[in-house]
Amino acid sequence: MRFVNWLALAPLAISLNVSSLEAEAKTGTTSHHHHTKVCCAGTPCTSHKSGKDIVQTAAADSSLSTLVANLKAAKLMCTLKGKGPFTVFAPDNAAFTKFSKNNPLTSDQAWLARVLKYHVINKKLMASDLTKLRSQPTLEGESVMLNNKDGKEIVDGALVTKADIVCNNGVIHIIDTVLVPERGK
Repeated sequence: MRFVNWLALAPLAISLNVSSLEAEAKTGTTSHHHHTKVCCAGTPCTSHKSGKDIVQTAAADSSLSTLVANLKAAKLMCTLKGKGPFTVFAPDNAAFTKFSKNNPLTSDQAWLARVLKYHVINKKLMASDLTKLRSQPTLEGESVMLNNKDGKEIVDGALVTKADIVCNNGVIHIIDTVLVPERGK
């Protein structure tokens, strides 16, 4: 079994052409054909709506560059450019750095996709919605546990450090920890 150091993925971001994603996010343009209104393998394109989709928004935030590189490596870009709505608990770069020190993951693309899908809920939940809920199913299949402690939102033990980043196909909440499905621990 091969292991990947998450820190080693930072240089991979360059080879994955994250800069082109950042350019797309800043200009609001995408490299797909606008006359078809389909982005990826039949997925309805959200970039034809006003505003940025989840991928464009994340690519425009330098603190989420490792997440964007991992989404591309796991082939989840099209999913999060889809219609949604989605709620994404987005680990920042520091969360991936912290995680990689103690938790090497296999380089298996399916495993990476599973971990990342565990960060996505198939509905739009604002921070005010999170306070009313105890758990929500993720795209991965398992549910994340939600909690509110001293006015701060907690998702499976991760602190929401920045909430309610609204996108045209959902919302992003930045978290300080990479979440791992229970079955994956």
